[in-house]
Amino acid sequence: MNLSTNSDIALCQPDNTKGCSLCCGLFNFIDISPCFLSGFLEKGKSREKNFSTHDEYTISDSTRDKFSHICPYQGFLKTGKPGCLVHPLSSGADGRDRSLFASKICDKFFCPAHTILTSEEKFFLIESVSNWHLYSAAIADPESYSFIYNYVKNNFNFSENNNLFRFLVNEGLSAHVKNLETYEGILFCYSIPEYNIHKKNFCIRYIDKKTNLVTSHINKSAALFK
Repeated sequence: MNLSTNSDIALCQPDNTKGCSLCCGLFNFIDISPCFLSGFLEKGKSREKNFSTHDEYTISDSTRDKFSHICPYQGFLKTGKPGCLVHPLSSGADGRDRSLFASKICDKFFCPAHTILTSEEKFFLIESVSNWHLYSAAIADPESYSFIYNYVKNNFNFSENNNLFRFLVNEGLSAHVKNLETYEGILFCYSIPEYNIHKKNFCIRYIDKKTNLVTSHINKSAALFK
């Protein structure tokens, strides 16, 4: 694998099949199940047409914290690809000044996963996790994804390009998403200090019960191939 420098690998919209809109507030809903979030994203284009500024869009008390922001201009750019509907690369014109963060902040922002994850972990995530919800969970909680990736890499005898390797990492993320769905506190963090404050409430590195649930699921999934 030809790895470039860690800072060169952007996770936001890495290819034509997957994307992330966590910085737009997608995981600021209490309900982060794929069913609920898919419903929200599928209505993105109608919100983009109906609200000329983000202030016109109001949400209920279903957010994780009263200061949570959820941008109305996020949606599916194509099937299975969340993103910004008013970004110039998706709409042909820059409409981000209608949003809370506007284009100046949007252009310069990179979430903690960009720094926390190694180049190797980023490349694997981009190449091997195609489900947008699992991909988003890995970015929201990068230390848990790193734990899962390295647990699989260090405990099973196959190359990182092996299909079983990919399968087990995806299974680990699937198990961890169930952990995240039961947690109602702040989940997506905009800075590393903020992530460090909150991660011990949901990251599997720090919660033995959740670690055991994920690793046992990985082990059971691997046993199916023996």
